[in-house]
Amino acid sequence: MSIPPPPPDHIGWPWTAEPPPLTPLPRYPKITVVTPSFNQGQYLEALIRSVLLQSYPNCELLVFDGGSGDRTLEILQKYDGLIQWVSQKDRGQSDAVNQGLDQATGELVGWQNSDDLYGPHAFYFAAQAWLNQPESDVIYGKIDHINEAGDYLFAYPVQPATVANMIPYSAVTNHSIFLSQTVIQAQERLDLNYHHCMDQEFILRLLLKGYKFTFEPNILAYWRLHDQSKSSQQMETWAREAFRLCERVYGDAQIEAAIREQAQDCLYSLCRDSFAKGRMAVFQEQIGALRSHFGPLPWELRFKAAFARLPGAKVIIDAKAKWR
Repeated sequence: MSIPPPPPDHIGWPWTAEPPPLTPLPRYPKITVVTPSFNQGQYLEALIRSVLLQSYPNCELLVFDGGSGDRTLEILQKYDGLIQWVSQKDRGQSDAVNQGLDQATGELVGWQNSDDLYGPHAFYFAAQAWLNQPESDVIYGKIDHINEAGDYLFAYPVQPATVANMIPYSAVTNHSIFLSQTVIQAQERLDLNYHHCMDQEFILRLLLKGYKFTFEPNILAYWRLHDQSKSSQQMETWAREAFRLCERVYGDAQIEAAIREQAQDCLYSLCRDSFAKGRMAVFQEQIGALRSHFGPLPWELRFKAAFARLPGAKVIIDAKAKWR
């Protein structure tokens, strides 16, 4: 079955530009891509085509749509037969991804959001890296940010996959990872209690359990930034969940002391950031958590006046102490 033509006036990757063939691999391990979707029909087709135009002969795309009310169904039906999809109410993005992980049969499994996409030859380089290092549990690569129209903005700062590099921000994200069946068969799934940092929590958990990560710099994925993206709308959720992840690292006595100390510093910095960004409900929650971990907190005197101006402020400041 041939790939449908792109919409009028859409050229370049991933619309008309199929990447040139590379040196054949000794074999092409099956790659499954899982995509959660909800009301992002304006971007979904680019993701689909970025999979279908990979020039990779052994891949599948599973789209789990949460019952979108936009043109998502139109797009899914356009590519019916080339992809597998379902559109029905679910419990959110993490639940949709978990459904996909349950059904994924690929030797390597990717997770790409419906408003993001893969770069040319991403599957080839993921497979090549895994064939060269079959003991790898996770292959990961580079990420570029693009805007709503698909234009390059800047590179995401991917760093080596270590526990220390996963707090308070993600050194590695879902956009460019490929999981082996070792991870899938071990029933590693997304935690439904996370609504923003689910990929950060998932990757951090894999690292804490000792799974082997391998970096392949030729892999490229595109992370789209736009006004409707979850990354732009849920900063309070992010602040709470990032704090929880740092608490997890700090509270794990099996982790080396230097990393736990870094986690402690991150807890303080996240709390300060919540105050600076005006997330006062989150700030007060984090203050309570810090006190439970570390006892009475020292403060800078300059915060006292700031709190006094906050309507209904409930935080008691010890004016004689200084901030850690």
